[in-house]
Amino acid sequence: MKYLLYLLMLIMLSSCDMFEDMQAMKQPRYEIAAQQSAVFCSSCHKQIYQQWLSHSRHAIATTAASFHHLKDEFTGKIVYNAFMGEAMCYACHGSKEINEGVNCETCHGAMPAKTSIEAAHENRFRPGLVALRQPEFCAKCHDLKNPVSGEYVLATHDEWSRSQAAKAGVTCQHCHMQQPKGQKAYHGFDSVVRNESIYHGDLNISEIDFNFPQLNMLLENRVKGHPIPAGGPTRTLALEVSCLDEKGNELYKTIRTFAKKFSLMPIVGIMPYRLIENTQLQPGERRTLQFLLPPDLTEKIKKVIIVLRMYEVSDEHQGNIEQAYWVSKPIIRKEVSI
Repeated sequence: MKYLLYLLMLIMLSSCDMFEDMQAMKQPRYEIAAQQSAVFCSSCHKQIYQQWLSHSRHAIATTAASFHHLKDEFTGKIVYNAFMGEAMCYACHGSKEINEGVNCETCHGAMPAKTSIEAAHENRFRPGLVALRQPEFCAKCHDLKNPVSGEYVLATHDEWSRSQAAKAGVTCQHCHMQQPKGQKAYHGFDSVVRNESIYHGDLNISEIDFNFPQLNMLLENRVKGHPIPAGGPTRTLALEVSCLDEKGNELYKTIRTFAKKFSLMPIVGIMPYRLIENTQLQPGERRTLQFLLPPDLTEKIKKVIIVLRMYEVSDEHQGNIEQAYWVSKPIIRKEVSI
């Protein structure tokens, strides 16, 4: 019966306009050409190379465990493998052959054959910086729609386009590639997955009020350009509240998550289909959170520990942090003595 449903799905998709949309998702958003590798570029751009290698999520885009898990699940499904296969994954994550993720040549273009490095910079790479400085350049991979439902699966650029930052002319590059005046643009890109400290000061917890059994607090997103967590369903922000007794034993723990949740594709699953819940912290939002603690803990709680951290969860698990591939160090940690 399962294979019959798969067959029906194949027939449906191949007989409509969706087929062209699905094929378009396989097309790389970067130039297909022989690459020299990031190490080649590092011979002159040492600082930029180290920023990219040490801090950028781009550098591990084809090697991260979460990427390989979803790619393998994706190609393991008859329908997805028949229409798109792993090509859809590498269309944004970078060349499979060179396996460096989103490297220098993914964004800047490949080194032209039989051309000196000086001529390549003068005639190609330097003029190409005009396009790279536009937020639309980032949208090629950071906006993605489900070809069947037409809904955004990834929407970082779309969310930015409606933000106060966009209205003020503050682009993706202004924040994620900011560097002191006179220096080359920063290429670590400040992704929370490789640098939890980027949200220090941008996420804030204040106005903590404990009046048993009620615990209230204010959670604030001071980022003006996009919600937190940004993008699609992969990132989940979690607020963890632990109640301890006088000996430091945990009596109770509750977790509030902030993310996008989707229904998955009919029959074939895995791929986010339609948005069903959005608890992201919107740009500039100040959200009051209320927790009702178990009444049997009265007079037993001596300390409350509040931790805010980020999780990375494969799309198919829809924000289930118990299935996380990566957990950040605390972005915020506060203790409240009772």
